[in-house]
Amino acid sequence: MLVGPFLISCLFPKSVLILLTLLSECDALKTGEADLKARIDEMKGHHKVVIEELKLENADLAQKMEDLQATKAWLLTEGAQLLAKNIHKGPEMTVAVAAVNNAMSAKGVNSGVHDGYIHALKKKTPYAEVPLLNQNAEAELNTVVACFDSLTFPVVNDLRSL
Repeated sequence: MLVGPFLISCLFPKSVLILLTLLSECDALKTGEADLKARIDEMKGHHKVVIEELKLENADLAQKMEDLQATKAWLLTEGAQLLAKNIHKGPEMTVAVAAVNNAMSAKGVNSGVHDGYIHALKKKTPYAEVPLLNQNAEAELNTVVACFDSLTFPVVNDLRSL
C-alpha cells in the first residue's frame, strides 16, 4: 500500500515539521551560498582591478626611479662641470676678480709710490703731493677682498629649485 504525504503528516506531525524546517534551512543555506559565491566573485574582480592599478603605479615609480638615477648621474658628471663653468664665467665672478685685481694694482702702485716717496724725501717732496698716490688703496683692497670672500652665485641658489 502506498502511503501519501497527508497520511505521513498525520502520523508523524513533528517529524514533518522538522523536515520542513530542515528543507527551509537548506534552501536558505543554498541561497546564502549563492550570495557568498557572488560576493567572492565580486571581490576577486575588485582585487584584480586593485592589483592592476598597483602594477601600473609600480611601473610608474620604477620609471621615476630610473629618471632620478639618470638625473643624478648627469648631475655628478656633466652638471658639476656646467656649474663650475657658469660660476667661472658668470658676471659675479668677473666683477669680483676684476675688483680684487684693480685694488691689488692700486695697492701695488701705492707701494711703488711709497718707495718713490722715500726717494723723493731726499728732495724734500711732501708725501701727499706724490703723483698717483691713492691714500685709500689698502682700505679699498680690504673691502673688495671681503666682498670676494662673501660672494654668492645665483646659479648655485638655483640648484635648490631643481
